[in-house]
Amino acid sequence: MKYFNLLFVFFSLSLFACQKVSDQEPVTEVQLADLGNYKMKILPDNLLSSQDVKLVIYDDCGYNILSGVKITGYTIDIEKHFNSMMKLPCMLRNDTILIGKLPIGSYTVNYKLVDLSTLVKDKSTLAISFKLVVSQ
Repeated sequence: MKYFNLLFVFFSLSLFACQKVSDQEPVTEVQLADLGNYKMKILPDNLLSSQDVKLVIYDDCGYNILSGVKITGYTIDIEKHFNSMMKLPCMLRNDTILIGKLPIGSYTVNYKLVDLSTLVKDKSTLAISFKLVVSQ
């Protein structure tokens, strides 16, 4: 009986250890024309390879800090973070994130706003993705 219990515990633990836990947050696919629903806009309206591309975020909280803009091939990752444990007041402001000049092509932009708090289970408060086409 003792060995049966030990064997049962071993198989139970190995069953839970082998389960894959997804660490990716769900990302919402958004059309470029619908960025206004998220209080965002891409500038300029007609994207040319000779112009700097910017992402403007309207009514953004002042404590949302840009973590970085990473361009890998045709993927652009933009991440901002904040810490809800700080309980800072939200001072609304517009934020302009410079993406830079992009070669001609179709890009996928992934924007993520992450809560750094250790008390929050869902770290990503906003995760959207949209296509960006740069022409000549």
